Amino acid sequence: MKMILAGSLLVIGVTGCAWQSDPLKVSDNTYQVSANASPARGAATGARQMALTAANKKCDSLGKNIEVTNTETGWAFPTNSVVTVTFRCD
Repeated sequence: MKMILAGSLLVIGVTGCAWQSDPLKVSDNTYQVSANASPARGAATGARQMALTAANKKCDSLGKNIEVTNTETGWAFPTNSVVTVTFRCD
């Protein structure tokens, strides 16, 4: 039974799971957005692409240019990568 559970968790972690947050305003003209991607969705590279796409979309909606001020990469259980992008819309 434990082997089936462990195998199921591994399959779930490697399959195409991905999500991203909406941009969150953290101060004047500064926002953060996070994305999470499994290895099948590109891991850190896929998460970074999703986060930067959302950041660009936010600044475009405001008619402003993007300036990325920080990018952080981390890990989520079991094998996903999480990227948080901090950016300004100027």
